[in-house]
Amino acid sequence: MSSAVEGNDREQIRNFLSRMTEAWLKGYTERLNESFHDDVVVKGPDLQEMGRGREACVKSYTDFIRLATVREFKASEPVIDLFDNMAVAIYPWEIRYSMNNQDHNESGHELLVLTRQKGKWQVVWRMVLSSALR
Repeated sequence: MSSAVEGNDREQIRNFLSRMTEAWLKGYTERLNESFHDDVVVKGPDLQEMGRGREACVKSYTDFIRLATVREFKASEPVIDLFDNMAVAIYPWEIRYSMNNQDHNESGHELLVLTRQKGKWQVVWRMVLSSALR
């Protein structure tokens, strides 16, 4: 793969991830449907399965936004590794939110495996690693 093609793919993925973040932060979680593969798998920090399928994945964002008030969210630039029509993206994040009258400060990493089908990137595997900030 040429470096120009890789650079374009990386830029497409960065834009894709930014659109995903913007959608859930603004409460437009229905826009996430196109971001996830039908059979997406979501894993927790101990590699336990947290959800399977697009509907379950999008619902997790919808439930969080319904229950929490996000005060601040920062995601750093993703590191993206490309493999033809697949990619792995990982990036650190920090979030401050309120839920059930309690304030929460967390940080962690998001690890996404993406596939390109019909010219569009979709998440097929997601893992969220989180730890409380002190």
